[in-house]
Amino acid sequence: MKNLLLIRHAKSSWDFPGSDDHDRPLNKRGENVAPRMAAALSQRGVRPDAIVSSTANRARTTAGMLAKGLGFPDSQIQEESDLYLASPRTILRIVQQLDES
Repeated sequence: MKNLLLIRHAKSSWDFPGSDDHDRPLNKRGENVAPRMAAALSQRGVRPDAIVSSTANRARTTAGMLAKGLGFPDSQIQEESDLYLASPRTILRIVQQLDES
C-alpha cells in the first residue's frame, strides 16, 4: 500500500513582477524553511521511495531541498508538468501511476 505525503512548496518570491508564475523562485524565508522541514521529516523517520514534483521552479527547488535533507538522490526526483496547478483528479491519477512498492 502506498503512503502519500503531500507537501506544498516553501514560501515563494513575488519580487519579480511580470515574470511567469511557473518560474517564480523561493524567497529567503522559503530557502531557510525547506531544509528545516526536511530535518523535521527525517527526525520522524520519513524515508521516501519516490519524490514527485511539479516542474514549477519553487516546487522543484523545494523538492530538491527536501531530497537533500532526507538523503534522497536529487537525480531521482520525478518531475510532472501536470502537477502544476493540478486538480485533485490529476494528482490522484499521477499517484495511481506510481509503483505500488
